[in-house]
Amino acid sequence: MLTVGLVSVDPDRKWIGGRYYLQHLVRAVAALPEEERVAFADVWWMAAPDDDPFEEVQDLIARRAIVAPPAGLLGRAVRKIRRTLRRSRDARDLFEGIDVLFPILPAASPGVPLVFWMPDFQPWRMPELFSDDLRKWYETYYLANGAAAARIVVSSADGLRDLRAYFPHFEAKARVLHFCSVPTGEWWEKDPATVGHDYALPEAFFLLANQFSHHKNHLAVFEAMRILRERGVLAVVACTGSTYGFRGNDYLERVRAFLDRHNLGDAVRILDLIPRADQVALMRRSIAILQPSRFEGWSTVVEDAKTLGKPIVVSDIAVHREQAPPRATFVPADDADAWADAMEALWRTRPPGPHLEEESEGRRAVAQAQLETGRTFVSIIREAHRDGGSGR
Repeated sequence: MLTVGLVSVDPDRKWIGGRYYLQHLVRAVAALPEEERVAFADVWWMAAPDDDPFEEVQDLIARRAIVAPPAGLLGRAVRKIRRTLRRSRDARDLFEGIDVLFPILPAASPGVPLVFWMPDFQPWRMPELFSDDLRKWYETYYLANGAAAARIVVSSADGLRDLRAYFPHFEAKARVLHFCSVPTGEWWEKDPATVGHDYALPEAFFLLANQFSHHKNHLAVFEAMRILRERGVLAVVACTGSTYGFRGNDYLERVRAFLDRHNLGDAVRILDLIPRADQVALMRRSIAILQPSRFEGWSTVVEDAKTLGKPIVVSDIAVHREQAPPRATFVPADDADAWADAMEALWRTRPPGPHLEEESEGRRAVAQAQLETGRTFVSIIREAHRDGGSGR
């Protein structure tokens, strides 16, 4: 059985969506018949972190590999002799038992085939959100790793179109891998009403689960809330997601200023980053999920809504259409009046959750989706192992 070395993209809890992405992939592969699977090892250069980003799926990971060159003079000398005799210029001797690395490199020149993940192409699609230096960094990073990779994974057909536009020379080795939100037992363990009460939320509320970054477009929903208050509709939105700003705190400051200016502090509850089990319980309790983002590679929030069978009011962008949540209301990303209309319709007709029949439908759908995800991932891994670094 091939072993895939998983390299964390979120060791510091600054990109929770990336952490969930890898966990969902591990669960999707674990759902396959044994003869179809690959094995996993979580790979760390020099040392593993105190906060394990694979903790929730460690029982599905075969082993941990902490990779480091020998510490002592004798060990370094012996390694140098061996590498000279083998004419080796890479570090493959340190990665024994790892057949393919995914989704990034843990160190330079590991000598192991890489399946490189290009999550999205936001620096090219929304360059106004990035400094010149950061855009250059992304271009260098994608070019170097794309060239080194045996295969490149993009998260959507929309992403593949972007790759063709910005990196056409990589198209031959690019593959689309849709991920899905695979539930665990803890999704159903907490009572949603109790968790809502613990966070001082009213019985009815919407749930907006996005990190506070510029492209996530919270202000479209908050302007809709201002409109609803003018209409006499006393809706509430609970917001989960990290308030850490990759590009500084100006976005969060702008959000808070808007809420203060329009006296929406009681209507919009910013809960920050909360435990995943609590977040899922609040999703279940909510009357609907909101996803106003202007740009996504493949939205975890939308996948969560599909898995829970939950209605979602979602921005009408191509990747959300591709994800095709069955209980979606699509609205233009920046049309606050349309957001207000869609939210008011749900507010007046939907009781608080959980909605058990809808959840059962979602669980049946994701059971099939995770098999498709697992098989696609394994196929890409096998291609990469077969072709090595050639990118054929």
